[in-house]
Amino acid sequence: MSSRTPKECVDLAVDESASKDRREDAVQELKTANECDELENLVRMDGLDDRYREQALRALATPQCDSTLRELVEEGPLDESLRENATELLREVEENAE
Repeated sequence: MSSRTPKECVDLAVDESASKDRREDAVQELKTANECDELENLVRMDGLDDRYREQALRALATPQCDSTLRELVEEGPLDESLRENATELLREVEENAE
């Protein structure tokens, strides 16, 4: 884990001049640190490349972030494809919790 703060990770994830690997690593760091709110913010960013929004969405599919994922599904607003993916991820998290 790097010494980046959650804000620095978000800034890097949205930095279009950064490499794909660095941006993906930043999202992964947020997942590792259970920064559910920051991941949710990335998912909701309309201007962010879909690959990073999807990665952030998948990162929310953990027991620590399931309530945030549920909030995204229930309260949106999300693009239709993101909403479908979020709904499926939430279903998987809930099934695994049983």
